[in-house]
Amino acid sequence: MKKKRIRLRNSVSNVLIFLSLIGVLSSAFMLYSASSDYRLGDEVYKQLRISRESDTPNLETNQLSIDFQLLKTQNPDFIGWIGTDGDEINYPLVKGEDNEFYLTHLFTREKNKLGSIFIDYRNQADFLDRNTIIYGHNMKDGSMFSSLINYKNDGYYQAHPTLPIFTPNGNYQIEFFAGIVVDGSYESVRFDFNDDKDFIDYVQSLQDLSTFKSQIELNADDRIVTLVTCSYEYTNARYALYGRIKHLP
Repeated sequence: MKKKRIRLRNSVSNVLIFLSLIGVLSSAFMLYSASSDYRLGDEVYKQLRISRESDTPNLETNQLSIDFQLLKTQNPDFIGWIGTDGDEINYPLVKGEDNEFYLTHLFTREKNKLGSIFIDYRNQADFLDRNTIIYGHNMKDGSMFSSLINYKNDGYYQAHPTLPIFTPNGNYQIEFFAGIVVDGSYESVRFDFNDDKDFIDYVQSLQDLSTFKSQIELNADDRIVTLVTCSYEYTNARYALYGRIKHLP
């Protein structure tokens, strides 16, 4: 009986050791996979920046010279470029058939956790909607839309009040006027407005709740862009950064 108990204990011990080993190997594999995704994603976007016609912005206009046709050939969903080499955000911009695909696919359409920077499929691609929504992940390595979280600090906003967008039909400047934490469990970012007053009231409510203070005053003729990424104040929290979009001459 005693030998039987010893054998039983040894068997249990061996099973626990085996399970622990499996757990360690699984964790190692997950870490390797995540690291591999980061490396692959970062390299893809690095090569895309290099492959542009020119990756040197005009210092006077802060504009890039981009081979839009080349990028459109590489991915028909390409609609523009957001940011420059002087910005923490510096990526091609795409629009898919839904809001799911580019959460898990790179610009090259390879599956990858970095995903892409993309506008809401319900928006027009020319930024003529009253509010255009742009999504991107908050990655641990600081890539994609991770820097949006820094706008919770007023000092960061003062140092980075604008962000350019370059498109085949013209170039734009986003002038940020508000940033707030929103609940991603429901559609807290608005597309449609009843009238001009509804739009202005909405903008004012954003500025009242903003994590930074801007002196920008919007009017009924303005159009806005909303950049959205994950935040971690609570489950499904998002940080939304709002800016007025203006066409550059």
